[in-house]
Amino acid sequence: MIRRAAAADLDAICAIYSEIFAHERETERFTQWIEGVYPTRETAGRGIDAGTMYVLEEGGAVRASVILNSFQPAEYYEIPWLYPAADEDVLVIHTLCVSPGFAGRGTGTRMVDFAAGVALGGGKRVIRLDTNAKNLPAQRFYLKNGYRLSGSHHALHEGVLDTELVYMERKLL
Repeated sequence: MIRRAAAADLDAICAIYSEIFAHERETERFTQWIEGVYPTRETAGRGIDAGTMYVLEEGGAVRASVILNSFQPAEYYEIPWLYPAADEDVLVIHTLCVSPGFAGRGTGTRMVDFAAGVALGGGKRVIRLDTNAKNLPAQRFYLKNGYRLSGSHHALHEGVLDTELVYMERKLL
């Protein structure tokens, strides 16, 4: 079940962040996220407080999380989007996280399908997102799920990560 996150989910969401950091220390670092910098407990807390954080719960445990809102960082306005859209017509996926133990089981696909449902339900025409330019698994995942690459840009992501991002979008209507 995918549902809006509650304050009681904060520890479980942060545990997923920690699992991802631990997994990347043991394997390969794709996200380019930095533990203690982004994403953090504050990242999740802001999403919960704003009512824009969602979690996928299975067997009483949170297995994935995502923030869905219409916030487009400043660099989004410099991207040559394939599907031009007014701000009110765009949903943005932020910080989609799947517990590494549940990767490859369709969890991420369920989350992006849910995002599409939220977008359509809110009358949005386009979903946009960014991911690190080195995060090839995420890029392949989004392409497989109907997203298109729209460009790249060097950015200070979330005001804390100095990195190269790629921008992707999916047209809904």
